Amino acid sequence: GQPVLLFPYPHAHTTRPMADGELAQTLVKLGRQVITFDVPGAYRSTRTPEGDMAEIIASADETLSRLGIQDAVDVVGHSMSGLAALAYAVERPDKVNRLLLVGSVSGFPAAARYGLPRSTFSIIEPDFWRIVLWGIQVNSGRATMARHKQLQNLMERTSFYKKDLFTAVEIKPDDYHQGIPIRMIWNRNMYRRLSYADKLAKVAAPTLILVGRHDPEAPVACSEELQIGIPDARMIIFEESGHFPFIEQPTAFLTIVRRFLDN
Repeated sequence: GQPVLLFPYPHAHTTRPMADGELAQTLVKLGRQVITFDVPGAYRSTRTPEGDMAEIIASADETLSRLGIQDAVDVVGHSMSGLAALAYAVERPDKVNRLLLVGSVSGFPAAARYGLPRSTFSIIEPDFWRIVLWGIQVNSGRATMARHKQLQNLMERTSFYKKDLFTAVEIKPDDYHQGIPIRMIWNRNMYRRLSYADKLAKVAAPTLILVGRHDPEAPVACSEELQIGIPDARMIIFEESGHFPFIEQPTAFLTIVRRFLDN
């Protein structure tokens, strides 16, 4: 099928490559040739990471070049990978045919304004302080792989509206003796200062913004900011989803995305 460039999570704050995830498989179901890559320092990549957006954009350029793709392609991103997809649309407008953003933000400042932990937990709840403390430990590099996975499990469970669809990442005994993924330098490098909020008008591609009504990581307000700033962007809210509408409402998600990408 026609190629679609699926951006990976630049922080690699997951335990498997983007190519193995549900969003990639969803795009395959649409009959698309899904293209993605492992960011430097994560999964099968052996490169030493820089941990900035320039690295992600250069990696996307190299990926398309190696595959001989010269024409503009449809670009997709979810969550922080949506921020990377947005950056690509801003920096490489000639290479983006359509832009699909799912549960995305304009940058770390937007995530801080509208997102976790206050978007989900009250300050009197223990999980509020767990996210704060564990986040400081992980982002500062003073944590184990076990803590990294504990934080991931807490955030992902919170981010599902339909809790029965959440699957916890297994924490193995060795994880208590291993350090966090090297890609977490992304958070330290980019936290609070990476923002495309003032560059949204530079997006030239037709853009569709999808968001779950109950998304605590990238609340609806983050998507509204994108819709207002990106010329002629459209936004659709999934009323029974959190941060993962492609998992929580897969049929509706497939229908909407197919209509957009085939238009």
